[in-house]
Amino acid sequence: MANKVEIVSREVVKPSCPTSQDLSIYKLSFLDQFAPAAYMPLLLFYPVDGDYNDSKVENKSQVLKTTLSETLSLFYPFAGRVKDNSIIEYNNDIGIEYLEAQVDCHLSQILKKPDPDLLKQFLPVEVESSRAGVGPLLLVQASFFECGGLAIGISVSHKIGDASTVNTFIKAWSAIALRLEDEAMKPQYVLSSLYPPVNFPIKVPPMELGKSKTATRRYVFNSSNIIELRSIVASAALQQPTRVEAVLALIWKCATTASRINLGCSTRPSLMSQMVNIRKRVIPPLPNNSVGNLLGNFIAQEEENEIELQSLVVKLRKGLEDYSNFEVKKLQEGDAFVSISEAFKKIDDLLKNCEKDFYNCTSWCRFSFYHADFGWGRPKWVSISSLRIKNTIILMDTRDSNGIEAWLTLSEEDMALVEKNEELLAFATLNPSIY
Repeated sequence: MANKVEIVSREVVKPSCPTSQDLSIYKLSFLDQFAPAAYMPLLLFYPVDGDYNDSKVENKSQVLKTTLSETLSLFYPFAGRVKDNSIIEYNNDIGIEYLEAQVDCHLSQILKKPDPDLLKQFLPVEVESSRAGVGPLLLVQASFFECGGLAIGISVSHKIGDASTVNTFIKAWSAIALRLEDEAMKPQYVLSSLYPPVNFPIKVPPMELGKSKTATRRYVFNSSNIIELRSIVASAALQQPTRVEAVLALIWKCATTASRINLGCSTRPSLMSQMVNIRKRVIPPLPNNSVGNLLGNFIAQEEENEIELQSLVVKLRKGLEDYSNFEVKKLQEGDAFVSISEAFKKIDDLLKNCEKDFYNCTSWCRFSFYHADFGWGRPKWVSISSLRIKNTIILMDTRDSNGIEAWLTLSEEDMALVEKNEELLAFATLNPSIY
């Protein structure tokens, strides 16, 4: 389906209250310094509430802009700009970008058969844009459909935080829109004191772009299929795999199988890197509303000829446990920078290694994006869009919080085989309707 998304306005939104001079410089932590210069995408879709008219559109747009300005007073670094990959500079002349768009179709046309590529039109900037390191740290696009439906596209630079930070921001923004008071929604700025920035250049492994054409597909695992899958992948070694472990193991197996077939090899090392939110893993635990990149990662490896799901989930669990028991401790014992530097060097080496398949997974499950109510109800659907970063897996909750939506980006050749994989299709539906 071809549809036109026309940007009708673009403006700067600033914090409603001027930031004091002593807060004009925000120090990045060295974890932030290692973060990629890329935007995290998030799309929230809201069907029309009641009868449609132009005044409702104007009212919603004004609510979004006004409350966004108020929220930025709490999240003041979001309105600044990164300088020298070490600080964020803020003054009252800088802000975030707010775009408004009109879409010449009904929202139902998008939701009946979502197209990962077309969804990019509802984001204010591309995920891979270089602006993430030097331009606005936050951009918002409100797209209004002919029916009065609304898509809110949010792009947050990874330099300011991770998915948990985005969740904290959305939670605060919607609470302010509903005029709710909640101390837990207020951001905590603790990272730069725990992990102060370093004064020499940090090399961040580049995202793998342009080496091969990629394809992004959305697979939905409902709760009953996940229950069945968990029972299949369980074993004496791991009796209670999580739903994320079960789903990721299946995707890992299918992607690796496709790669081996296309390369004509029966044995080829396959590695899975999974991101870990370390807020609750450090001692003492840090609050969920801590702003910044509180992320680590572990790598699990599969080299066997025959790929067994039960073996993969055990490897994923062991990787997480080893990371929690050993690597997290390093973050608190004085050699945190060395530990993170070594981890990034390892990833950089793996990205350059043509003899191994390297996959990267991020789970956004258990975040409260579906609770983002700005005064017209919760979103019908929360999603991302297609990516150009090969071998990437992003997992998100379904609306009922029990299922999982898996967004998988592979080379076009590998995806062509994965799409036909009967084992995957036995547990997941390829791009079903939102209705």
